[in-house]
Amino acid sequence: MTKRGPRGPVPIYRVIVNAIKDDVAAGQLKPGQMLPTEAELGEIHGASRLTVRRALAVLREEGVIYTVRAEGSYVGPEDALRIRPPWPFEQVAAAMAEGIKKGGYETDEVLPSETEMMEQYRVAKKTVRAAVALLREQGWVYTVPAIGTFVASRDKWPNTP
Repeated sequence: MTKRGPRGPVPIYRVIVNAIKDDVAAGQLKPGQMLPTEAELGEIHGASRLTVRRALAVLREEGVIYTVRAEGSYVGPEDALRIRPPWPFEQVAAAMAEGIKKGGYETDEVLPSETEMMEQYRVAKKTVRAAVALLREQGWVYTVPAIGTFVASRDKWPNTP
């Protein structure tokens, strides 16, 4: 008795499942790499969000991917280092740190106001605040309450090439 493949058209969710599995097998999607969003996958495959979610559920059940709530889905295994594009606040912080490294700001010079940074980077106040918090955590800047945020001395900066 010969084994037969599925009869009739392949459901769209299975097309998505197979496409992602093929990309993983070909190395186009690597362990820890973030998958496109549900909306992006829907656009790529001409599928509804519900159909994409069904495909992602199958991939999760099969251990191909895992999902982190409020972040997205990643190629498994779960212990792989996550590879994802930087969040907007990380991009702003990186741009500010680069400006500090290149001498755009002197030690103890006050950083631009939140409003100025919002306009410069075209982001929300919450994003600017998260970026400044990251810079502070990394040692690039320090904040004096009710006065402002200032560039830290070089000896406080993180080790950079």
